Order: sequence, then structure tokens, then C-alpha cells
Amino acid sequence: MKLILHIGTNKTGTTAVQQFLDANRNQLWRRGFHYATPHRERDSNKLADAVRTGDASFVRAFFAKQLGVARQRGAHTLLVSAEKFYAMSVRSSMRQREICTNAVERDSALIQQLQSLIPEGMARTEIVCYFRRPDRYAESLYCQHVTTGIVFHGFQEFLPIVESALHYNSYMNLWTNIFGEENCSVRIYERAAGDIVGDFLANVLHIHDLVNFTKSDLKANERVSRDLLEFKRIVNASLRLPERDIERTILRLVAKEMRAQGIEPRHYQDFLSPDRRAELLTRLQWEIEGLRTSYGVPAFPSFDAQDAKMSWKPYPGLDRDRRAEIEVCYARVRRRAGFRLERLALRSAGRLRRAAPGTAIVLDALKEMGGKRALHEMLARLHRETA
Repeated sequence: MKLILHIGTNKTGTTAVQQFLDANRNQLWRRGFHYATPHRERDSNKLADAVRTGDASFVRAFFAKQLGVARQRGAHTLLVSAEKFYAMSVRSSMRQREICTNAVERDSALIQQLQSLIPEGMARTEIVCYFRRPDRYAESLYCQHVTTGIVFHGFQEFLPIVESALHYNSYMNLWTNIFGEENCSVRIYERAAGDIVGDFLANVLHIHDLVNFTKSDLKANERVSRDLLEFKRIVNASLRLPERDIERTILRLVAKEMRAQGIEPRHYQDFLSPDRRAELLTRLQWEIEGLRTSYGVPAFPSFDAQDAKMSWKPYPGLDRDRRAEIEVCYARVRRRAGFRLERLALRSAGRLRRAAPGTAIVLDALKEMGGKRALHEMLARLHRETA
């Protein structure tokens, strides 16, 4: 049995790939691939989280179960996709808003731990990673973290925290040192010509006939305007931690509504001035060239600071009128009955957990069984009766 481990990175179409693989499990089985994920998940990021937090029992149980299913179905390859495997230590530091000074060393230990937990039944483990030009990766990652509710004072605070993860060659060398150079491959996101799914299928799985495959219509991780992102960054400062997912959904609906109205500007997506961008790319040149040399990949798209200065405009900030406009739309979406019920359920659940810790077991069990709507209704009723 062969294991293909797709480790990301973020912002290289990983969600689109995972959605496609999830929607085409049967077609993959017919070609000998078992797409392995935890129950009810589209990806295996929970597996990466378990490695990062040292939950060896989860990792062993995952591989044992998925290997058994793969053998039962006659598969020759176990396929795991989890972008959280890349730069695991930096990922933790981003959530804590602090710089991890020994990120590469810590990841080396985590990858070794992962390798030790992979069952002996795996004849070979192949590591696949996509990269995009590091400046664009950092900017896109910042947008993602702000939309998910993490509090940052701005991109200038974020960049030093994430910069270690931009050392692409150093991180890939960790995987190469443990799994072997012949088992590690790198692909460049920008060279996929806008079809990351097709590139993954053709060059990783070597599947070229897609006649019977289902195409996913889901649009993953659409970027919002700079004004809306700045508004969300401000909102995050007062956001309740359990309500981050709700607020992210609200943001997506607000962005859609404002785009439909034609009032959402698409400017100021550059967080770095041309000079600072050139400075960052120069600082990372050794890593970029090392990646090209070690893995034989094509160059990232070039950047010309002088050309960029001709069209670049600094973001002027979120003005009062624009903020008021967004607030009206945001409040209107946020008042929808479904969101009010979900917030009520979350807050009621929190009060129940504090008042009677044993109820956490029941609540988690109901969620695991997929009874989210029933759980919300029960908590809402309980809240009304105890208010």
C-alpha cells in the first residue's frame, strides 16, 4: 500500500482539491485510490492537528482504520490531504500572535513523530506540496486569518509571525530528510494555469480521463474587498471565540450581497508596497533558489518593482462613510433568524457547560451524531425556560 500525503500549502487551491476528492470518492475507488478523512470531514486536518498536539492515539487509530478500509476496497493507494501539515509550529504561533523562534526544529520533531506513527503496511510514503510566490502567499494567508476571526493589528504585525513559513526550501528539506528525496515532490501553484484540481489529478494521481468525475461547483475561500476585510479586522477585537464560524459565514454573505449590488470595490489588495515586496523577495531569494535547485521546479512569476510602482496605490484606510455602509449590511445579515438562533445555542451551551460540566459530554455527542439543528432547538427552549 502506498501513502500519498498532500501537505498543502494553504492558499494553493487545497480546499478546491479536497472538495473534488470528497465528491468523487467512488470514482477514486474504481481507480485504486482511497481518499482518507475522519468521519464527516472533507479533509484530514484533524490528523495534522493531532500530530501537532501530540495525540498519538488519534493518529494510530486514523491510519489503522483507513488502511483497513483501503484494503477492504482493494485500493493500492491511501490519499491524505491536510494543509495543516505544512509549517505546523508557525500555525500555532499565528493563532497566538507570537513569533516562533525555533519553528523549523520543532517541525522536524513533529514530522519524525508522524513518520513513526505511519503503519508498517505502507510500502512507500510520497509527500506532495504546492507553493505560490511567498509574498502573495503571506498576503493571502493574512486575509484568511482575519476572515476566520483572529485578531491582528495589521499586516505589518502578521508578516514577522508568518515569515518563517516562507522558508520553503528549509521546510521541504525536513520532509526530504525523513521520507527521502525520491519521495518528495513540489509543484508551483501559479503554473497550474488556474486549474489546480486538474494539475493535481494529472501530476500527482496520474489520472487524465475525467469523463465520469463530478465537478465541484463550490467556490472556496473567495477573497473579500480590502474595506470589508478591514471592517472584519476591527470586528474581531470584540468577537466571542465560539462565534467565529458564525461571523465568518456572515462575512461571506455580506461580501456576496455587496458584490451583487455593485458597490464592493476591488482595489488595494496589495498589503506590501513595491519596495517592501522587493525587499521581502530579496530576503527570501536563497530559499526560492534552493527550492528550484533541489526539486527542479519552474520559477515563480517574476516581480518588477519599477513596473509595480506605476500602478500601485496605497490603501487609504476604511473611511467613515464606507464603514457605515458596511455596518448596515452586516447588521442586516447578522439579524437573520438562523444566526440569532445559532448564537443563542452557543451561548446557552456555554452556560450549561459552566453550570454542569457533565453536560459537555452530551452536547459533544449530539454534535458528533449530526444533530446540530435539534441541539440548537433544545438549547433555545432551555434558555427560554431558564431565563
